[in-house]
Amino acid sequence: MHEGVGRVPLLPADDSQVLDAARVAAVHAPGTTAPQRLLGSPRQAAVRGKALELVTQLLLVTVVPRLLGPAEFGRMTVALAIVTLGALTITLGAPSAFVRFVPAESGSRRAGLARSMTLQVLPVRAIQLTAVAAIAALLVFTASRIDALDAGLVFVALAAEVGAVVAAQIALGMGETWIWSFRISARNLALLVLVPLLATFAGPAGVTASVALGSLAGFAFAASCVLPLVRHAEQGVPVPPGAMQFGRVAGVSIVLGQLTWRGPVIAASLLGLAADEVGFAGLAASIAMAIIFAVRELFTVSVPELVESWGRDQSATDRLMRRLGERTQWVLVASAILGVVALDRVLPLVVGDRFTPAVAPMITVLAMLPLLPLPAMGLQSASLRLRPGIPVAIESASLVSFIVASLVLVPRWHAVGATGALLVATVTSAVLNARALPTVVTPRILLTGLVGTGGVLGIAAAMGIWS
Repeated sequence: MHEGVGRVPLLPADDSQVLDAARVAAVHAPGTTAPQRLLGSPRQAAVRGKALELVTQLLLVTVVPRLLGPAEFGRMTVALAIVTLGALTITLGAPSAFVRFVPAESGSRRAGLARSMTLQVLPVRAIQLTAVAAIAALLVFTASRIDALDAGLVFVALAAEVGAVVAAQIALGMGETWIWSFRISARNLALLVLVPLLATFAGPAGVTASVALGSLAGFAFAASCVLPLVRHAEQGVPVPPGAMQFGRVAGVSIVLGQLTWRGPVIAASLLGLAADEVGFAGLAASIAMAIIFAVRELFTVSVPELVESWGRDQSATDRLMRRLGERTQWVLVASAILGVVALDRVLPLVVGDRFTPAVAPMITVLAMLPLLPLPAMGLQSASLRLRPGIPVAIESASLVSFIVASLVLVPRWHAVGATGALLVATVTSAVLNARALPTVVTPRILLTGLVGTGGVLGIAAAMGIWS
């Protein structure tokens, strides 16, 4: 029997939270595939996939900028932002629905339910992508700035990304978490190979083509791994009432968070900055996202321990989370200070002299570091308390603060203003998490974060590399 949606905690989930639920499901799965056995336990496989994703992401923001230069790297980050945000919006929380409802079926019917849920969402995805294609065509004909070839390639990338999510969410529900974790790594690895080749032979069009081919590589990987799981699945397994509505509620905070994190490059592009400035904002925002995801993953891999502890002693769980948050915060404070001292010498060495103007935007990214544990702590605390409204409300407020700050800061300070708006959103999130969940995100942790942020900016100003 399936539980009704009224009895299901509607937890807002980001990519990490979706993986947590899938890891629990995998523990009870009747078997695992050979690749997952090679990668270890479900949790180990997912974490290794995330680690590879982080490594490939770091390579994308260090090797590729040096090869492309600011303008073309900005072009690539804008395309990736459109593809990622578009796919998240279209698939809005469906992976969470698969994770919640597929494992609730008996072992022999799980593949059948995954198949039924997929057949239910496929017509919707087709309609959504058709609407996007129509909008893209309209923009090509009415906006002189939009190139038809670029628009077509970005649409191909978006369609492939949506297809990859449709395939990988089946794997999540069936406990094959390694497929979900490695699909993004497959895309990133393809980009690392294709961008240097196609940019050399085809110029700007080659950069956009690399994004499309990278997304197709991620789709091919996910689809080829998932097809054997459902090829012989039972047909006609009914979809539980309210299952997809559950996913839509869970997906709201994902989209809001991604809009904020990827906002600097979008704001820089929409507000008419020069191509180089978009590239500087894109580099800083890409590095910021890599750090944000690393911090969230640190808390994610601790969730099983936190859940077990929560069932025994909620106060002890709060103390455990505070201790993890405080230790992480001090590491990030030290890293931020060290980064400020070395940034103006290290950044040009890593990504090339053409990115020297990106030092100032990167300062605001480093200033975010002392505050990053606070949103991660609040997210997990709200999940444990089954209070889904808190993360959604905080992500909404953070996005609004980012938009307002962008409109004020970007026209005047360009790429620095774009990352400065992200810093404003991070401060907003930290303050609201401390207010909503004070037993975990304590005033002391908030004060430490704010002082660390101010200290980083003060050191940079004293060194003359930020003002």
